[in-house]
Amino acid sequence: MDINLSGGERGALRPVIARALRLAPSPNLSRRSLLEAVPLIVICLLPVVLYLPFVRAPFERDEGVYATIAQGLLDGRVPYRDLFDNKPPLVYGWYAFSFLLFGESVVAPRIVAAVLLSFTTLSLFSQARMMYPRGVAYAAAGMFAVSTGLPWVALHANTEAYMLLPLVASLLAFTIGMRRDSLLWFLLAGALGGLAMMTKQVAVWNLIALAVVVLGWGWRVNGGGWRSVTPALCLVTGAAAATALVALPFVAAGAVDDLVYANVSYNWLYVGALSFGQRLFQMGAFFLLFFGVAAPLVAGALAGLLLAWRRRSRVTHYLLVLWALASVAGVASGGQFFPHYFMQLLPAMAVLTAVVIYDRWRRQGMRLIGRPTLVATALLIAISLTTNAILYFTPEEAEQRVYEPIFHQEQWESASRSLGAYIAQRTSPEDTIFNYGREAQIYFYADRGPAVPYFYDWALWYDKSALSQTMGALRQEKPVYIIDSLLPPIFKDYPQYHPPAFMALLSEDYDYVGRVYFADVYRLKERS
Repeated sequence: MDINLSGGERGALRPVIARALRLAPSPNLSRRSLLEAVPLIVICLLPVVLYLPFVRAPFERDEGVYATIAQGLLDGRVPYRDLFDNKPPLVYGWYAFSFLLFGESVVAPRIVAAVLLSFTTLSLFSQARMMYPRGVAYAAAGMFAVSTGLPWVALHANTEAYMLLPLVASLLAFTIGMRRDSLLWFLLAGALGGLAMMTKQVAVWNLIALAVVVLGWGWRVNGGGWRSVTPALCLVTGAAAATALVALPFVAAGAVDDLVYANVSYNWLYVGALSFGQRLFQMGAFFLLFFGVAAPLVAGALAGLLLAWRRRSRVTHYLLVLWALASVAGVASGGQFFPHYFMQLLPAMAVLTAVVIYDRWRRQGMRLIGRPTLVATALLIAISLTTNAILYFTPEEAEQRVYEPIFHQEQWESASRSLGAYIAQRTSPEDTIFNYGREAQIYFYADRGPAVPYFYDWALWYDKSALSQTMGALRQEKPVYIIDSLLPPIFKDYPQYHPPAFMALLSEDYDYVGRVYFADVYRLKERS
């Protein structure tokens, strides 16, 4: 940022800014650098190591949606217009990219997700190193890397796994921009924030947090005026440019309206589907699960927030606190709540916990830490280790006790492979099918395209026009098979999920084959 000062004044101002920011000096490229890099390399590889035992697990429902759209994308279909979902487009791009690299399998997107999380670990280390001593950076990176192995929260290829790298890299570029007083870095920070938003919309809160900090910082350095808002304008410009670049293919395909509907209009319906009380209850229930698997991080992050707020004379403390709270807002602003949403919290929680550990160690040392603190720490670690051990080694029993629908859902996800093979053996590659339900992974396993844009059922209940559109499209397209998976024990109210229009379609155009694994299967009637 070009401050209108003389050379002497500008030279005198830079030490003042540096002291205000309290940023650590640039890393030392000494002859010990290689040895010092070894533990960091090991830490950064942890997400890959933790993911490896699970890369062949059956696709979850969301993963099945992304994989189906990615297959369609590689076949020339346009997301949203031809295959509907309410996530931003970059997640489908990552899946398609993984299929091009490693083939169309459940392994491919998990490998890419794990590698991205490894780079996220490196970015988080760099971020923490610029704000705090090296020990804090190592602790933050290590705790984040370990947290990528939390069951139910991580170990998947959902949107959060792809969002975290641009999210953390945006914070890193932003901090460099403050440190170097460079508009280009603010522009890059905005662009990376835009890419994070185009992976999952809730990243917008983190971008807003950066804008608030940079406005305050610009006012402090420049004392008001146009130059005070220039960094924030660069941030917004970068985000807008990245968003426009991702949207450009939809402009070329004439599908901008579909993009906006899916990511804005439909999501507004999705967010408003639950009452405030229902959302609060659901979030509280899953937060208890998250606390169980990540108790030390949760407690450490809360203590870190209090510590940073008490010492908020530093700009970096404001930055860390606001960025962490923005991550909380990202989790809370989801239309519904699932355990993997909490993955967005992990980077901020790791840094805050590392700060607390370092502060406690520096002030008192291990020998002087009081017995209550040691007991509380041991209890939190015991809670986390016990919960993780149960979920790792007896997952089915735990799922049945905690939330039985998840147990049945995972059984269905496992059986979807066999059901997909069943459909594939009885159809040809050019045939289309329709899954009436949420097991979109059936399309992927069968390698058969969806017959209609609304290829799973969520939208049919949130947008009432979607049901009539889909019934009309099914009568026109006539998929060879219809797989009805909106059945007990997960969907217990059969009439609620089977409106007359759908039952009439089945009665008029399809023969009932029978119950295949967990679904009722119907085949198109032979026409004489």
